[in-house]
Amino acid sequence: MNRIKHKTISAVTCLLVLLGLLTPVLSQAETGNVVLWNKLGANAEVSNSMIGEGFGIHSDTQGGVLYVPGKFGNALATTGGEVGGGGYLTMSPDKFYAPDRSKGTVAVWIQKRIQKFIPFQSPLLCIFGCQPYDGVPTPGIYAAWSDGYTWSGGMTFLIFDGQADHQINDLGWDTVPVGTWVHETFVWDINGIGGTTDRMRIYRDGLIVAKYSAAISRIFQDNYPVKILGHHAYSRFAQPTAYLDNLVVYDYAKTDFSDRFIENPAECEVGGLPELSAVISKKSGTQNARIWTITLANSSRCSAENAQIDNLVLSPLPGSNCRPVITAPASFPLGVGNIQAGAQVSGTTTINFSGCPNNAKFKVNIPFSSNSGEVTGSKTLTNQFR
Repeated sequence: MNRIKHKTISAVTCLLVLLGLLTPVLSQAETGNVVLWNKLGANAEVSNSMIGEGFGIHSDTQGGVLYVPGKFGNALATTGGEVGGGGYLTMSPDKFYAPDRSKGTVAVWIQKRIQKFIPFQSPLLCIFGCQPYDGVPTPGIYAAWSDGYTWSGGMTFLIFDGQADHQINDLGWDTVPVGTWVHETFVWDINGIGGTTDRMRIYRDGLIVAKYSAAISRIFQDNYPVKILGHHAYSRFAQPTAYLDNLVVYDYAKTDFSDRFIENPAECEVGGLPELSAVISKKSGTQNARIWTITLANSSRCSAENAQIDNLVLSPLPGSNCRPVITAPASFPLGVGNIQAGAQVSGTTTINFSGCPNNAKFKVNIPFSSNSGEVTGSKTLTNQFR
């Protein structure tokens, strides 16, 4: 992508808190479809999207792609980058976006690996849609991490109408801590997002951090390949500047991101089953009436019906020399009810640890189930104190 030389219309977020623009978004009914969902966790995942087209993988003598621990499983990182070279993913825009590009949403988890970009000292990075200074004309839709010289700083979201760029900037992006996973979302509708006058928004962790309400006549319908995580001047840092995980593209202007912690963005399929996990979330009370809170979490799009904790088994490890007694519930299973998609519920057990020394350790097994036994699982924990 050549450096922008045409007129730029921009809005920034340096006074978001004072102006009240950093706002939570209430849940509301939304309709639309997932155009693309890619986990970005391995070559096979990148090449075979869970929903939609698979990406091409570009690598050369400058660099390539690699995979690192992510928000869900593994995540994407790229190396190299100069004048179209280095590592990045690529896809036709007709496959990346919906046929009607006048509205849509691109959502992705991002982890920074450098605090901020400084002009002529650090690289530049496109999150999606482009690669800085790669010689390709300006695409219609793209998002980039700016150094303040190229674009206006922070996390930048741009729409090109064929004559001018419409630009918004999340300047708070530069203060997001390195090593922290954040959910960054780019939303647009040239006819107004959710019945408002906003045409473009950036959300970070479910909150609006930048918005733009000036008129946008159209979105330039380019056919340039959409690049993911393409660098310019990579050698200035010589290691990945950001990791990406769980990329989702929608065909509408999505405004509710309370579901961002669920990896699967699609609705529960007919006959689909939930995915449950268990954890001891809290311990309280006295030695002879110790209360353990056990939480079941549903990480899927499918509701868990009549979920229950089927048992709680405590096995003393060598040297503990005691036998704790579960006094409540009087018997298992312990029902905790239905668990909606992305939600969690808890149940409590009371345990008498009388006679157990403070340093006594236990192996704990927690079997659980839902949907009349169609879903089963267990959690085993070792070296648990009372």
